[in-house]
Amino acid sequence: MILGFDIDDVIFKTSEIVKNNIDKSQDEELLKHKLDIMRGDAVNEKVGKFLKDNVIPTIKATKPMENVSEVIKDFRKQGDTIILITARGDGGFPGSEEISEKRLEKYGIEYDSIIYDCKDKAKACKEHDVEFFIDDSPKHCLEVSQKLGISVIGFESDINKEEMEKNHIKCVNSWNEIAEIVKNVKNGWI
Repeated sequence: MILGFDIDDVIFKTSEIVKNNIDKSQDEELLKHKLDIMRGDAVNEKVGKFLKDNVIPTIKATKPMENVSEVIKDFRKQGDTIILITARGDGGFPGSEEISEKRLEKYGIEYDSIIYDCKDKAKACKEHDVEFFIDDSPKHCLEVSQKLGISVIGFESDINKEEMEKNHIKCVNSWNEIAEIVKNVKNGWI
């Protein structure tokens, strides 16, 4: 099976670092737009500058989700192909690709390929024959599911829980849950 995974808030705990940086800043404007910033939305110039200034330090500081390395290694042992599909990339954030690959290697997170600077994840999934996709963005989950009709799971967080529920997107909170769901999909139980 070809499995597609987002990186931020699926592989790594990214918004946790961003939230801490916003809180440390004690800047009223940034605090007011905390959720926008954690989603990566540059809603105004100040927020855009904060995002731009903090992308590389954030990528360098992120830690992986619990059990992500073990679950992905197990998928690959079963013959699955792992494609990471991310908005990260040198096009918008110079240096982010090299740092991302070093972080993945440091934590033993295996993959077959990475698609960087991805704005249209449905298109990327189609081009790479992805059969199962996981993202923390309700928008990307809906687009992939509706355009391609493939199995999609949302990785739930504080920033997306309400929107995931509103759009009836099945969500998980852990990589152990992902392993169980993929197993069930492969066995035709879902």
